[in-house]
Amino acid sequence: MKKNIFIMLLILVLSSCWSENEIVTWLSLHEWEKFNMNIPSNWSLINSESEILPTPKTSQIELAVSSEELKYGFSNNLLILSQKLDKNISSIDFSILNNVWSSREYVEYLKIESKNIDFLDNDKSNLYIFEAKYNIQTPKFKYLQVGKVCKNTWYLITIALSTDIKDTSKYEEIIKTFQCK
Repeated sequence: MKKNIFIMLLILVLSSCWSENEIVTWLSLHEWEKFNMNIPSNWSLINSESEILPTPKTSQIELAVSSEELKYGFSNNLLILSQKLDKNISSIDFSILNNVWSSREYVEYLKIESKNIDFLDNDKSNLYIFEAKYNIQTPKFKYLQVGKVCKNTWYLITIALSTDIKDTSKYEEIIKTFQCK
């Protein structure tokens, strides 16, 4: 009986360790000039010459990466935009204001959820999960979007996913790893 309990506890401990390692191995740390972030190991950089990136109206693209897997001609992706701030604002306030803008700018916007998010550097913001079309020519996608303010610059972190994806928790973990330098 004691042997069976020991074996069951050992299996439980080993399986919980495996789960933690699995999370660590699917993400890898990347360092850029202005920030650090963990991104999926199998996602690759989209260069600005690819002509698939949108042209921001007033901000600049800091990072664009996408998964290698195509589904319905689309791959899950991450886009980070930035812009200098004219006045001080918190990450939470910027995220709220941006969501108001998103609800007006995206086509067929449908908010699924909003919740607090804690970055690894202890900054807090609001994460918005919604479905929408980027414009009338694109299909509907699921977006995870959050604002992060670093000194005098805001960053808008957006992950676009297929609407088939119901559990967004692993993508939320990616967002939490964003850290300003």
